[in-house]
Amino acid sequence: MQLHGSLQDLRQDDDTVTLYLQCAKGLFNELVVAGRPISLTDFNLYVFRGLRGEFHDLVTSLSTKDDPLSYSELQSHLSTHEFIHRNSLPSILPTAPLLPTPMQPPLVYAA
Repeated sequence: MQLHGSLQDLRQDDDTVTLYLQCAKGLFNELVVAGRPISLTDFNLYVFRGLRGEFHDLVTSLSTKDDPLSYSELQSHLSTHEFIHRNSLPSILPTAPLLPTPMQPPLVYAA
C-alpha cells in the first residue's frame, strides 16, 4: 500500500520528464513485483497528476484518448512537449539583433 501511495504522491517538481517518468515506472514495476499491479489507465492518471503546470494543456488532450497511452507513447509526448517549451531556449538566443554582414564579392581564382 505504501508503494501505491508513493506513486499517487509523486510530483515532477524540477525533474526532467525522463527522470520523473523513470521514478514513476520504477514504482509501477515494484507494485507488479509486490503483486499489486495497477492498470495503465491509472498509471497515466497518476503521471498526469504529478506533472508541472506547463503540461496541463497537453494532459487535457492526452486524457481524452479512448485507449491508455503506452509508457513509450507517454514518454514521447511528454518529452516532445518539454523540448518545445524548454525554459532555457530564450537564454540561448541572442539578446541583440543580428546585424547584417556586408556582401562579399565572389572569389575569383586565376587559372
